[in-house]
Amino acid sequence: MNKLYDLKVTKITHLTASSVMITFEVPELLKKVFSFEAGEYLTLQQTINNQKVRRAYSICSGVNEGELSVAVKRVPNGIFSTYATQELKEGDILQVMPPMGSFVFFYDIFGNRDIMLFSAGSGVTPMMSIAKTALAKTNIKVVFVYGNKSKQETLFFDEIEALRAQYPERFLVHYVFSQEPWGNNYTGRINHKIVTELFEKYKDLNWGRYYACGPTQLVKDLREMLLLRGIDKERIFTELFEASPDAVDYTQLEGNVEITVEIGGETHTFTSARNQTLLASALMRGYDAPYSCLNGVCSSCIGKVTEGEAKMAKNETLTEKEVEEGYVLTCQAYAMQDKIKVKFEN
Repeated sequence: MNKLYDLKVTKITHLTASSVMITFEVPELLKKVFSFEAGEYLTLQQTINNQKVRRAYSICSGVNEGELSVAVKRVPNGIFSTYATQELKEGDILQVMPPMGSFVFFYDIFGNRDIMLFSAGSGVTPMMSIAKTALAKTNIKVVFVYGNKSKQETLFFDEIEALRAQYPERFLVHYVFSQEPWGNNYTGRINHKIVTELFEKYKDLNWGRYYACGPTQLVKDLREMLLLRGIDKERIFTELFEASPDAVDYTQLEGNVEITVEIGGETHTFTSARNQTLLASALMRGYDAPYSCLNGVCSSCIGKVTEGEAKMAKNETLTEKEVEEGYVLTCQAYAMQDKIKVKFEN
């Protein structure tokens, strides 16, 4: 469930001044364990300054490539991203969880209708996996809309251009540069006007699914634009590459709560302060609960409340139906009653 495997870094490719692509060697015995669907992510762990640090990064490889790679962009004060972009070397070992995620393109199921991919900044990482997989494994068209500050800060620029040259009739790329215009590409940010123009331009395509990944507000805006166009919400896939700052503050809750957790078939009951999340309470006691980003973005820590009630400070990933069924992001969930039971998902 929460197992980490030691994988060797075989190649580090510098994508921009502040980002790298990390490629892993996957032993033959682990090929099946690390098989993935386009759009999934890996959870990486390393001990940095005597502290175990765990982060989630999207796979950028296509399922057709026979490689396992992720992209990491350095962020200010980012412990893991700074280590990965400045200190990590080829030959080093990282602990890695098997692929997971719900932001997925199943080429053998979805691959009969055209797709539109919206991304900005490092949100392009899973889109590279989806685009490469769709182009190699299907005959559909891929409309690829990618926002950045400038050409120089565009991750995977050379690879995108190579794919465009290889699939000129099927890989339809539109860059949007907010600070330094380049060529005949859009200037500014991805907005309603650009989306409207693109839908008009490609009105004759056989549309299937739509994917959006990047900063919170952009993803929320894109989802709203697509819904207003009458697109069924089941055909819209979104993923955030940053947590929303909007959250309910439950850290002022007082008193204690009895928590029972089921993790990997084992059950543990303990008392915890009510103002701690369910995940933090379990981790503090040494239980091997699953987690990755700790920001309510990746959904690695999902659990189902089977008794009692929990409320989340914020929820960026679970659907309304999942919440109604009792699922919570345990890194954001606080107990609202004196007793609560939660089962961590596989």
